[in-house]
Amino acid sequence: MTFFTHLVRVMLLCVIPHTAQATLNIYTEEWAPISFSVDGQPDGLAVQVVQEIQKRIDNQDPIKIVPWARGWKIITEQPNTVLFTMTRTAERERMFSLIGPVAVGTTNFYALKSSKLNIDSIEGAKQAKAIGVYRSSVEEQLLMDHGFTNLAPSSTPLLSAKQLMKQRIDLWCNANLTAPSILAEAGASIDDVKSLYTISANHLYIAFSQGTPTEEVDKWKEALVSIKADGTFAQIYHRWLPNDAPPMETERIGL
Repeated sequence: MTFFTHLVRVMLLCVIPHTAQATLNIYTEEWAPISFSVDGQPDGLAVQVVQEIQKRIDNQDPIKIVPWARGWKIITEQPNTVLFTMTRTAERERMFSLIGPVAVGTTNFYALKSSKLNIDSIEGAKQAKAIGVYRSSVEEQLLMDHGFTNLAPSSTPLLSAKQLMKQRIDLWCNANLTAPSILAEAGASIDDVKSLYTISANHLYIAFSQGTPTEEVDKWKEALVSIKADGTFAQIYHRWLPNDAPPMETERIGL
């Protein structure tokens, strides 16, 4: 090989771009105590779990808090996107890679303590004049699938809680995990409402969009396994939900 040929090869190596590790766009929502912001910084049960995962796999991508509808739009359109927490459904298993669960709870119909409504089935809630629900949420989709036409979607669960307290809606459809915190932010208390009917059990996961490298998803899963195995997960969980049992199994489902 001549000196000139060697020099040309070196120059070509210098200009060929190297493939960098994909940056993840990580999103969550205002849904205390699972995820929320304090002075512009993300916090909450799921946020602290994700931050612990990031620490263990040396990932420093920022967590951004956005309205759920925006996060949903991004994760359905862009690869290398993470959105948490997401309730597991059969449809979502076909759309995303899911790891977890990171929390478990129920979805309920809430009414004011003074309400005369009596509901013993999901169909029974159709008698309500208006039901507050989080726009683009699994709860909204569930009720739409059951043919509900009396939904009053809002951009945040807090708005629905305020509407319930002001008697602008008859029922509020929300998860039991977050109802107390949301009501407190609305200037009320969980003691001001009553759960009329439990619609479903919720298993909450960390979701990865189509096109996210499978080895990246596996890294997150293995980190979650280790967090649960060494007691860190239970410590975080009880910090936020002291009376609830943490889900100790870990699985990857979906894509």
